[in-house]
Amino acid sequence: MTKDDALGYYEILEVKPDAGAETIKQQYYILAKKWHPDRNEGEEAAARFQKISVAYNLLKDEENRLKYDLLSQAYDAGHFPDMNNLKIYTNRAGDQEVDLRHIKLAQITGKFVKYTQKEIAEICNYKEAKKLVLKVSLHNWLLGWWSPTGIIANIKALNKNYMGALSDYAGNYTLLSHNMMAYAQAKRYDEAYASARLALRYATPRQKNLIEQFMRKIPYQKDYIYPQWKTLHFKMLQTIVPFVLILEMLFLSSSKVMTMEEFNQLWTSKNNINYFQEVRFNGGGQTVDDVVVSKVVSIPVDTEEFSNLYHVNQNSRVMYGPDDNFDILKDIPSQTTVRLTGYTPDEQWARIMLDNGEMGFVPLSNLKKGIGLPIPEESKIYTGIRP
Repeated sequence: MTKDDALGYYEILEVKPDAGAETIKQQYYILAKKWHPDRNEGEEAAARFQKISVAYNLLKDEENRLKYDLLSQAYDAGHFPDMNNLKIYTNRAGDQEVDLRHIKLAQITGKFVKYTQKEIAEICNYKEAKKLVLKVSLHNWLLGWWSPTGIIANIKALNKNYMGALSDYAGNYTLLSHNMMAYAQAKRYDEAYASARLALRYATPRQKNLIEQFMRKIPYQKDYIYPQWKTLHFKMLQTIVPFVLILEMLFLSSSKVMTMEEFNQLWTSKNNINYFQEVRFNGGGQTVDDVVVSKVVSIPVDTEEFSNLYHVNQNSRVMYGPDDNFDILKDIPSQTTVRLTGYTPDEQWARIMLDNGEMGFVPLSNLKKGIGLPIPEESKIYTGIRP
């Protein structure tokens, strides 16, 4: 069996996987005539005719053939699922959600004379994936060296995990394309379409063609936008463990132990950063004022993240400062999508980023979480990869 024909249905009909519907039909009639028990008295005729009939009944149906082709790209014959009863893959907690990934990591355990190597393969959401990567990294750094024969294996495992924790393209295609079809069977079309968009990121050209055919049949209403899983985050997590171990050794070897008061003073001094913002006042004039910004609780701006996107629920005036006495930066229509970058401690005003990158203030009550009007391609509020 091939990757395009997991159960051998095309092979049974003696056609290629890209054969047209008419070719498949004609070939069925030729083989059925040859192997029908009324015409062929051979011992294997009945069994062969039954296989031909099963293969043709599936492949003659356009929808079933597409599902078979998609699943053949993901599974071999031994793991091929029930096409008509697909179960939705869940995260590690057992919850159903669309934005999942298949994570593969190598874990080494040294046992003095020998060592064991284990492949960790899990379906995770973003938060679970970071915890898993950190856990396996901690295990390898602490327990992977305790065998002379395992040292090289552990170095390879650490490097493999660092370079490719998110690089299991085959596993992610299987996960996301399977869930695409499982959600569609459950008539959860928005989730099906979102899973398809994510699956495209891991698909080969052949798989992309099949997914796009399936997407055209999904009557979705809401198009989700999911942020890109950042490889850098997972690499940084894996550098935490050796960094902490080095600090611990330096700490233990130090002749002077830092007190908590000294630590707090050091932390305060390192984070005593002044923020400034240009503000304009009614009647003209402008200045750089740190008083305005000091009254704002800042939210880190990551334009590849989706969580802090909001939209205004009415026509709104964007002010240069958190007060109606400041000059107007811009008028924006209802449903305009913006990025939340901060808010005043009394939670009366929100600081927002506009498509051109400028920041201003609107009443917090004017904001509603989520996307309103579509985000322009050139917008600076979201620069992540769009599914």
